[in-house]
Amino acid sequence: MQIVIIGNSIGAVSAIREIRKWDQQSSITVISREVLDQKTPYYSPVVLPYYIEGVLSKENLFSIRYEFYKSMNVDLKLGERVIAVEPDEKVVVTERNKYRYDKLLIASGASPRILDIPGARNKRVYVLRTYEDAEKIKSDESDEVVIIGGGPVGVESAIALLKSKKKLTIIEIAPYILSTVFSRRVSEMIESQLVEKGIEILKDEEPIEITGNPVKSVKTNKRKIKCSSVIMGVGVVPNTDFVKDVLNLGPRNGIIVDEKMQTSEPDIYACGDCVELKSAIDGSIRPFPVWPNAQETGKVAGANIVGQEMIYEGGIRVNALNVFEKVYFSIGNVHDESKLGKMIERDGILEFYYFEGEKLIGAEIIGDVKYVGLIKHLIRRNIRIDLDRFKGLSDFLPFTAPLSIPHKVQERVHLWS
Repeated sequence: MQIVIIGNSIGAVSAIREIRKWDQQSSITVISREVLDQKTPYYSPVVLPYYIEGVLSKENLFSIRYEFYKSMNVDLKLGERVIAVEPDEKVVVTERNKYRYDKLLIASGASPRILDIPGARNKRVYVLRTYEDAEKIKSDESDEVVIIGGGPVGVESAIALLKSKKKLTIIEIAPYILSTVFSRRVSEMIESQLVEKGIEILKDEEPIEITGNPVKSVKTNKRKIKCSSVIMGVGVVPNTDFVKDVLNLGPRNGIIVDEKMQTSEPDIYACGDCVELKSAIDGSIRPFPVWPNAQETGKVAGANIVGQEMIYEGGIRVNALNVFEKVYFSIGNVHDESKLGKMIERDGILEFYYFEGEKLIGAEIIGDVKYVGLIKHLIRRNIRIDLDRFKGLSDFLPFTAPLSIPHKVQERVHLWS
C-alpha cells in the first residue's frame, strides 16, 4: 500500500508512529512545503517564541532529526507545495511532481490570518508560524514593536521580545486579552503581569492602517502608535485551498472529518489544524487548532489508515501559557461566568471549575499543569460530580498518575489560534 501524507506537523509525525506500529511494509511519502535542512526536518511551532527569546537553541528547536524518518522508512519530500488532489486518479499534485496514493492523509495545518487593512503586507510586518517567520523576527533590530492581537501568539511574542526591545505595545480589539483562551478573570491576572514588566496593552481598539514601507506607525480607531515593526497575531486559517473542490469543507474552511478522521472521500483522511470536527463538550463542529488535538487526531488517522479501528472522542480546547515562570492552564469552556461552580486555592495553586449541571465542562488552573490528561478524561467521560463535595483535583489524585511534562518548553500545549 502507498500512503502519502501532506504536511510534516505533529499530526503527521503521530500518524507515522501509529502506522508503523501496525504496518512495516507499506510505503510512506511525506510532502512538506517548508524548505528545511534534510538533517533537521521537524520543529514544533509552539516553541518558536522560546527560540526568539534565546532560551531555546536552534539545535533543540529542531527536535526530530532525519534519523526518525529513516527508521520509519519514510520518503521525505521537503520544499514541495501541493497544488491539487485528484481522488478519482488517486494522485497528489505538487508544483514539481505527482504522487500516487492508496491512502492519503492531509495534515497541512493552518496559516496566519492577515488583516485586510492598508499596509498589512508592508516591510517589517511579521507573522509567527514557521521557523522562517521566527528568524525574521529574531533578526529584526526595531526598538519599538506593535503587536496586533492579544491572543497567545501576541502575548508570547511580547514576552519573547521583552529583553531586546525598548517599547512593546499590544493592540487587542476585544475587551480583554487572551479572550479565546481564558476567562476574563484569569486574563486580567496575566495582563497585570505583562503591564508590570512594561508592556503597553490597548484594549477595545481596532487597527485600521499600518503606515510606512518599511513600517513607521500603526493607526487604530483611537490613536496613532509610532513603531518600526509589527507582529500580526490574529488567528489562523486552515490550509485547504488545494482540496476546496474535492472535499467537504466546514464554515471555517476546515476539512470535515468523522470520528475516524475520514473525509468525504473514503481513502482520504485529515488531521490537525486543517480539520473541523465534533466538540467533546457540546457536539458542535468546528476547528480545534491546538497541539494536543493535532497529536491525537494524527494518531487516530494513522490507525484507521492501516485498518486498526480507533475513534476520536471529540475535540477539546487545551491551552497552557508560561508568563514569567508562572503557568496558566485552561481546558474546555471557561468563558461563561455563570458556569463557574468551584474556585479552590491551596499550596499556591488556583483552580477554577466550570459546570453544566453536574457535568464538568471546563477548568483553569494557575501554577500546575501536571494533570491535564485527568481533567480531559473527566470532561470526555461526562462523569457526574457532586459540587457540594467536590474538592478539585485532590479528589482524584490517589487514583491516577500525573501527566509527565518535563520542562517548561513542553508545557506549551497550545498551537496558536
